[in-house]
Amino acid sequence: KRWYPKTPKGKKNTVSSMTRIETRERLLGKIVKARLALIDPGSQRRQRERTSPADHYHISKYARTSHDLTEWLGDLTDDLAVTDFIPRLQDHLLARIRRIEYTGDEFEFTDEDRSQISIANNKIYEHSTLQINYTTYDLRREQDSLNPRTRADIMVLSHETDEERHPYWYARIIRIFHVEVWNYADASMTKPRQMDFLFVRWFGRDPTYKSGFSAKRLPRIGFLKGEDPCAFGFVDPDVVIRGIHLIPAFEHGQTDQLLMDSFVRREADLGKDWLYFYVNM
Repeated sequence: KRWYPKTPKGKKNTVSSMTRIETRERLLGKIVKARLALIDPGSQRRQRERTSPADHYHISKYARTSHDLTEWLGDLTDDLAVTDFIPRLQDHLLARIRRIEYTGDEFEFTDEDRSQISIANNKIYEHSTLQINYTTYDLRREQDSLNPRTRADIMVLSHETDEERHPYWYARIIRIFHVEVWNYADASMTKPRQMDFLFVRWFGRDPTYKSGFSAKRLPRIGFLKGEDPCAFGFVDPDVVIRGIHLIPAFEHGQTDQLLMDSFVRREADLGKDWLYFYVNM
């Protein structure tokens, strides 16, 4: 429409004139971009890496930053979120290396078992985004781009067995990490194996609240208390189904009783958590 007033009157010339205008604008746009690149090469944003739709998830090859694991945990000494971080991480990695089926609870290994693996250089690498490929309800392929700042909530398959079981479990991504792991039990290993994982804060379902299609109400969930040993954990990105949209239950307000001051909260949370959320369906 914006090109039409620039064309000469008459149906015969309208299409060809609009085509010439579009071509001219496109070429001028390329010239401007090339000029900017010459003036300031850093002004051009790095293009997002192409991801294969055949892969369930993608994390960049290049870590945003890295931490010495001991120093990083030393700065968070009083934070409940990182209680027993290293042995629990070792348990998570060992279970995956030994192909123990994930059932929702981390398998607890002995210190002797844990000594069979080592994190190379004691380094933990942090990433900013995670892409998840999934199939929609109408059998289309889609991709969610997740990050701990603005879109951090995920769903995985539930492993509940009781009569009131819910099909999914929900968590919030705190950080996206990878580590390089040596497995001393594998004599053929010549270089460490990269293992991606998510450090998450788990939600729990409100058992007193009836929800679902029969109740005509959205599921209601809330964060577990920080003292709960299941409040925080690790998730293999390969078991994430997709991202979710949570609606704060405004009528129940916020609280600072679930967790003391912690790095896991975003700045916008102002040191508090919503007591409940509704899972948008």
